[in-house]
Amino acid sequence: MFLRWVKILAWLILIAIMVKIFSLEKLTAENAHSHGLPAKVVSADPAFRRAAHASPSNSHRLKYELANEPLKLKQLLDANAQKNWSRDGNCAPYPRHKDLHIVNVHYQFTVGGNVTYYMFGAYYDRRHAVENAPSVAILAMFSSIPGPFEPAYCQVWFEDSDTPDIVEMQHQQVAWYEVWGNGPDLVYPVLLNCPLQGSPRSHRVPQLVSLVFTDRCARATNALRVIYEAPQRSRATRFAVCVKDLQFPGRDMSERWTEWLELMRLLGAERVTAYDLGGATLTANTRRTLQHYAQHDGFLQLRPHTLLQGHPVPTINVEASKRLNEVLLYIDCFYRNMYEFDYVGIFDVDEVIMPLGELHNWSQLVQHLERNSTLAVAGSDCKAYASYCFRNVYYPQNLTVDESPPGNFYMLRHVRRVAEHLDANSAVKCLHSTHFVTSVHNHFPLSWRLACSPLDVPTSVGQMQHYREPDDKRTLEQPTPVRDDNIWRFKDQLIGNVLAKRRELGR
Repeated sequence: MFLRWVKILAWLILIAIMVKIFSLEKLTAENAHSHGLPAKVVSADPAFRRAAHASPSNSHRLKYELANEPLKLKQLLDANAQKNWSRDGNCAPYPRHKDLHIVNVHYQFTVGGNVTYYMFGAYYDRRHAVENAPSVAILAMFSSIPGPFEPAYCQVWFEDSDTPDIVEMQHQQVAWYEVWGNGPDLVYPVLLNCPLQGSPRSHRVPQLVSLVFTDRCARATNALRVIYEAPQRSRATRFAVCVKDLQFPGRDMSERWTEWLELMRLLGAERVTAYDLGGATLTANTRRTLQHYAQHDGFLQLRPHTLLQGHPVPTINVEASKRLNEVLLYIDCFYRNMYEFDYVGIFDVDEVIMPLGELHNWSQLVQHLERNSTLAVAGSDCKAYASYCFRNVYYPQNLTVDESPPGNFYMLRHVRRVAEHLDANSAVKCLHSTHFVTSVHNHFPLSWRLACSPLDVPTSVGQMQHYREPDDKRTLEQPTPVRDDNIWRFKDQLIGNVLAKRRELGR
């Protein structure tokens, strides 16, 4: 009888505990909703879940932090508000989380006159070659290239300070040409410059920046945390690679990614950044492979993202919208890496900037170009270039394959290419100097300061090997394609490194 009562008591205690847990979860969801946050904001982010369960030994390897993720931003705004920041309610009161208009997790919506802005990121820029340095560069998408534009002001907040610096936004640098595509339902990438030069606090890195229009004292409805990756350079030249949003929904790209990433590492890349749209945009095996690279050694940085589909409604011009979103991500990646690395390349997974001859990596390639730059461009005495750009040459799938390398090494087996490179204005890819470049596109820099125009690198020194079919199908036959197996200089090491990585993956 006694044991029976013990069992009943144990069941009652267990039920009480479950009810308590359920109540706490419900309360958390209600609190999130009451503060303007969807109840699933935290749990829906796979990166947040991984970070929450990561052990202290490997948590530093997870490269998923979102500077403006709503919950973290809310915590910062609420904490600062409790310190009675900006008590002056008449001019530039401290931004309140409840006033922010958050769109697709990654953007903040604001309006200046007839132009709509989707604020995405803010970056502290103290490079000597940049005009008005130090400054804060705000990256956004906006609804109109020609305007007209209202006067805009940046309210710049510093840690442990209860009043902002208010500076006039100097200029808008549109990262798009209208001839590439435009329409009333598209939004375009733009960089907005907030100069800190002359401010008594210009030596400090701001914590937050808000953009307001017409009235410099207006209450802001946006607030971006300012990103600053402190320099960690050694004397060696360092390289990073940026990849656009990943969309391979019906194709297992795990083997192609592994071969490409290990080749990037051999050529000198120390970090590859890509943007993960989540959902079904990658197969399970591809996602597992990329997450292994992100979590194992930090070589790959996967940043969660959601594409902005258009304004005021999703655009019907899906292809143009995709290209516009890509430019935004390239610029974001460039600014996140500009202090830690000397050069940033923007590639797809079927593209490789290949040094030729006696040059075996990008460091040797850049050193060679720096020493011989006056020889590379006849009649020029320019010593510093904004970027080094490499001509495109296609390695098509349908040309004869060399079957001596293992079957799952796509690039090592495809060593026949079309005979001629494209010209210097067609589908080039570049290594961009982080010292001088201020805006980038998929194929070339859009703007730079205090440097000469990008260098067209001679094809005897380096080339951009593009592993896909050429647009002009006639080049598959005429002129006669040639064998170019320069990649085999890395064959043994590449195969060894890829096989080791596959063993780590259990394949």
